[in-house]
Amino acid sequence: MKDVIDQRPALVVERDGQIMAYATAIGFFAHSVAMSDQGLIALIAAAPEFTGSVFLLPTRNYEVFAWCLESRLRLVQPMTLMTTGLYSEPAGAYLVCVLY
Repeated sequence: MKDVIDQRPALVVERDGQIMAYATAIGFFAHSVAMSDQGLIALIAAAPEFTGSVFLLPTRNYEVFAWCLESRLRLVQPMTLMTTGLYSEPAGAYLVCVLY
């Protein structure tokens, strides 16, 4: 993680002294997680740019997806998340990263 932080500043959402969300950046190759949808929305809204011009949001996260559409972001290409073996849905809100 330190290598990523050294490359660019991380984004952090803090509430009442607790880190609620963080992202290495908002983008195709970036890592983003949040305790709630509101934390993820705050990360996306505060991002100075989207690295690679896009980010991967699971559309089953309707609250964040609807917010993105209301904020004039647009769906570029629907994709399917595929895994090999057993899959456990992550807790909290997140943006998919193709590197992890």
